[in-house]
Amino acid sequence: MARRSNHYEAAFEAYVRRLTIPCVAVDEARRPLSDEGSIKNPDFLIYPRQARNLVVEVKGKWGKNASGRRPWENWVTTDDLDALDRWQTMFGPGFVAALVFVYAEEAPDHPLPPMSDSGFEFRGFVYRFWAVALDDYVRHLRSRGMAWKAVSMARDAFRSRVRPLTDWLPTTETALPRPTGVAPRRKVRQLR
Repeated sequence: MARRSNHYEAAFEAYVRRLTIPCVAVDEARRPLSDEGSIKNPDFLIYPRQARNLVVEVKGKWGKNASGRRPWENWVTTDDLDALDRWQTMFGPGFVAALVFVYAEEAPDHPLPPMSDSGFEFRGFVYRFWAVALDDYVRHLRSRGMAWKAVSMARDAFRSRVRPLTDWLPTTETALPRPTGVAPRRKVRQLR
């Protein structure tokens, strides 16, 4: 289960579920062991109907700085990248590891339409979701500080390679109509 106290991850999960994309929130409290020791879990596994499956690490950032500009902050830790790389290898060619940057801003005075291009409103904030493939991100790294083990992409390189999350999830509620003659799936009662 994702940490629901992390509003970026909670917003991401709500957004993906609103798109009706199958999604598994991974329990981050229990790290699995591999031949190389423990490995950090990804945040989510996403199963789009018309694209490759995703191993997702969510990175939350503020969308605008004090002057109202979008700084496209995109730093991550090297531990995040190493773990994503290991998961992508373990899951195999049917999966792509991706970093999803979730940018939050204060909600406007007037509510947005539920799934507008202006963002996804959730718990008093507006979120925008952008993704970049792990392999592409790693090719364009620069260090943010050895002590922090943090890296990022240059802003221009990041902006030219990052894509809206919806590009990675090509099915939406209206994009793929249910074939005629197929009964809708029943909701399974959640056990708690």
